[in-house]
Amino acid sequence: MIEATDARYTLRLWKRYPGLVVVAGLSLGLGVGATTTMYSVVNNVAHYELQFNDVDRLVVLWKTDTKRGPGNQLTDWETAQAILEHGQSFEGFGFFQGGGAPVTLSGDEVSRVSQMPVNVNGLSITGIPPLLGRTYRVEDFEDVVKQKEARSIVVSYETWQRLLGGTTDVVGRTIRVDGEPRTIIGVMPAGFSLLPFVDNIAFWAANDLRRIPTADWMIAVGRLKAGVTPAAAEAEASVIIRQVLESRGEKAEGVAAHVEPIHEAYFGGVRDALTFLLGAVSFVLLIACANVANLLLAAGAARQKELAVRAAAGAGRWRLVQQLLTENLLLSLVGCAFGLLLTFAGIRLFAWTIPAEFPELLRHNPIDLRVLAFALGVSVFSSLLFGLVPAISASRVDINDVLKEGGRGGGGRRHRGRNALLVAEVGLAMVLLVGAGLMVRGFLQEQSDLPGFDTDRLLTAEILLGGTKYFDKTPQDMNLVTPQCEVFYDQVLERVRALPGVKQAGIISRLPMNLRTFPFTIVGEPAPEPGQAPRADINEVDAQALDTLDIPVLRGRGLQESDVAAAAWVAVVNKTFADRHFAGEDPIGHAIRLSMGDPYPGGPNLEEPQPREIVGVVADVTYPSFLNEAPDAVYIPFRQHVWEYAREDEWLHTRKFLVVRTHVAPLSLVPGVREAVTQVDRDQAAHDFKTMDERVRTSGSVTNSRFFASIFTIFGSLAVLLAMVGVYGVMSWVVGQRTGEFGIRMALGARAGNVITMLLRQSLRPILLGLGLGALGGFGLSRALNAVFFRMTEADPVVFGAIAVLMMLAALGAAWVPVQRVTQIDPQQCLRYE
Repeated sequence: MIEATDARYTLRLWKRYPGLVVVAGLSLGLGVGATTTMYSVVNNVAHYELQFNDVDRLVVLWKTDTKRGPGNQLTDWETAQAILEHGQSFEGFGFFQGGGAPVTLSGDEVSRVSQMPVNVNGLSITGIPPLLGRTYRVEDFEDVVKQKEARSIVVSYETWQRLLGGTTDVVGRTIRVDGEPRTIIGVMPAGFSLLPFVDNIAFWAANDLRRIPTADWMIAVGRLKAGVTPAAAEAEASVIIRQVLESRGEKAEGVAAHVEPIHEAYFGGVRDALTFLLGAVSFVLLIACANVANLLLAAGAARQKELAVRAAAGAGRWRLVQQLLTENLLLSLVGCAFGLLLTFAGIRLFAWTIPAEFPELLRHNPIDLRVLAFALGVSVFSSLLFGLVPAISASRVDINDVLKEGGRGGGGRRHRGRNALLVAEVGLAMVLLVGAGLMVRGFLQEQSDLPGFDTDRLLTAEILLGGTKYFDKTPQDMNLVTPQCEVFYDQVLERVRALPGVKQAGIISRLPMNLRTFPFTIVGEPAPEPGQAPRADINEVDAQALDTLDIPVLRGRGLQESDVAAAAWVAVVNKTFADRHFAGEDPIGHAIRLSMGDPYPGGPNLEEPQPREIVGVVADVTYPSFLNEAPDAVYIPFRQHVWEYAREDEWLHTRKFLVVRTHVAPLSLVPGVREAVTQVDRDQAAHDFKTMDERVRTSGSVTNSRFFASIFTIFGSLAVLLAMVGVYGVMSWVVGQRTGEFGIRMALGARAGNVITMLLRQSLRPILLGLGLGALGGFGLSRALNAVFFRMTEADPVVFGAIAVLMMLAALGAAWVPVQRVTQIDPQQCLRYE
């Protein structure tokens, strides 16, 4: 308990030592503010309120399979239905896709929006009724589009307001989606979202999973019956899953269910990543605590006479400790107040730092009661952490010795304690600064390496064809593309190449910074075990795409206009593919066979009808840094392809990026390219026009590395600032405490320069030790970061050396400011004082 007399004495004491209060309060405030800022983000994610009814009864049903390795797999409708019929744990299941799918709305204007496929219960499973109209019913599938999709849609509140005018008669209206008419049957409430990390879903389109019962591309969300725990439901579902697999003639060994609360399924991974950052920023708090502890140790040494007098007047040791802890606790409240003020600024800084591609919810991190309690708890805990040892040390006084010494305390034990804390401050700051240096180096290296080809004057745009004109769905959940795709892209390329200012133009399924791998085999080699086939990034291109991107041919030839469906099927591979699979021999003339779809048993997997001869090897492009190793890449002619693709694998053929090399400013050609697409098909449109330079700057890999580099730089800067404040504060107290000693030395003939050199040499020892320990900690941090970022954060002696020199100069600079006050000491005055 804080006694009023102790509090009043503390306030009087603060008037005598205002510098201590300000430095210690600000130091602690920086640590508390930085830590509370990150906690507010973790708190927002960990306690995000999903807008579902009885959310604690909603779970995600996963399937785990040791044959397919660790991790969760999606569950198909047939399995979920069996669990519902033969089990006693679930009331129902709803399915929805784990992300948006781009579609084109056409009418007076053509626009690109995102839809989310659901099944008949995908919306109703949440328990949230629509604002207008209704959600899906079984009868909505009586008249279907593409055999499995309802002709009706449920739109979001934002779409209703922004694109449909917000009129109350919207239910029953028809809009064209990918060229097909769809009838609006409902509007969901404002802010409704099935997946909080997927922003801007325009509407939900229903798929009839009864027609594709074993398709496993949607997330299964179940509602538990009242009183049923996830563990009990998991045990029951595991038995039924194995029964379903056995009835299909599939192996059930090692297969089990995993029933996960929906909040954990949504936020568990993100929370863990943010908690890693919270752990990193806690180093800043530890430095702040060490900083304040060092100041209090120095202050305690200077107050030895005061404490000795109080002890001589009858105050027991516990009474002295109580007074000192009261001072520390009140100081922690000052630090908490500073920290909360800094938290408001820190939250805004975090929102500014995160990339635009990150989910919107990460930009809004309110300071609620949990955050306030955390800030207060951290401050009080810190007061015990940094204040207990100094308080006990200061209360251990020998009355006779202190009074005989005239109050000049600060023996060797306290000196060693201050040095140990200084070592900890410098070491922890060094660790964070090493992390920042490695992340910044990796970010700069990635920007210089990506994308590995010429990005100058290169315009890009995306086109995704939709509607039964370009592909249709089969009863087996496969997509059958039509010859109209090739006709469309041929005509678009012809028009784009004719535009003034165009040097070259081509099409490619995905730009080189993006990956989607498919299994393949090498003809003539033993067949791999099921599920063990190697995978390659496969891209359909036209004859000019690689030339337009300036990806050079290293061996053989590139793709040509003569590589049509009736000709022998061919492929061009990258250098990594050639080196990895044909080491020591020429890959030209060898054949590979590609497959489209899931390589695991039971998944849709269509092997191409004929092998492809490798006719050329091209240079590698630089892939994102989060990959452990460079991937194999295969380029195939877009006229030589299978006609059936597994769900959304048809995007390999129907989705293309235009790449246009220009003589003029690339973005000046946007109107002409838009018009070229519209002239070929008014229901389709080119979207996402960007220069290749802009795509590199905004690619997921670059933005992620920029974000983490920025965060670690902020953490490292705060750590260095605190450590330097600690060096400054300790040296200030040392100079103030030993002024008489220095005056006597100078009166006896020592020069001020000699005294300054001695003090700097004494401060150099703990700084060097801290740098050494920090370097070891930084090496460990680099290993931890490399496990996440792979090639980006390998230990670099140049980075370690540069940071050590920077830390050394900063520490000596912080020490120099108070030390040079020695030159202002008057030896005669010191002798008269003695």
